[in-house]
Amino acid sequence: MPQRPSNRELKVLSHLGEDNALGPDDFKDVGDKVFAGMLKKGWVVPADQPGKYRATIKGLTVHEGEIIFAGRWKR
Repeated sequence: MPQRPSNRELKVLSHLGEDNALGPDDFKDVGDKVFAGMLKKGWVVPADQPGKYRATIKGLTVHEGEIIFAGRWKR
């Protein structure tokens, strides 16, 4: 059974979505340890830019049958 993400991991995953590439520098309360843990769990993969990550399908699907995060859009 997959482990449920922490609040900080959920925050990152909801902002990443399917297309965005973000890193620890883009969040004021999420650091390298959170991204390292998510990388180890297979929820994110390194992006083309150094220090940036992209979400995987495994990371976007919190539980089986639950909504896949599409990412947030800016107004």
